[in-house]
Amino acid sequence: MRAYREIFLKKHHRDSNESHSVDPDFALYDRESRSNNSSSIRQAERKTQQFCQQVKQALNLALADRSVCADVTDLYVEEVTPAPDCSRLLAHVLIPERRTVPAVLAALGREGPRLRVEIASVITRKRAPELFFVPVCLESGADE
Repeated sequence: MRAYREIFLKKHHRDSNESHSVDPDFALYDRESRSNNSSSIRQAERKTQQFCQQVKQALNLALADRSVCADVTDLYVEEVTPAPDCSRLLAHVLIPERRTVPAVLAALGREGPRLRVEIASVITRKRAPELFFVPVCLESGADE
């Protein structure tokens, strides 16, 4: 009986060690995938920043087009950020002192579809992102 028990314990111990050991090839792949994961995250962030910069430039060109709507020609997009990803973007728009925020947001609401078309013509994506505008008011005396 004792011999049977020793054989059973040895076999059980050997099986438990084998189940916890890691294949060396898998361990190498696992380490590489973790390092590639951080690299792919950095690349995705860089691509997001590039996309937001491209949309910012397209919006500023569209807002500067005087032939379309005079209500938005004096506006400038300071920054574009993903909200929460690149399918929806927040455009931070500088509003001059002489303009009221509700009037500017109403004008941007009217021009939103045209601005989205302008973005779609510049970017190479399956769908143009949804645009949301965030007012950034210029304060007087900021240069002093």
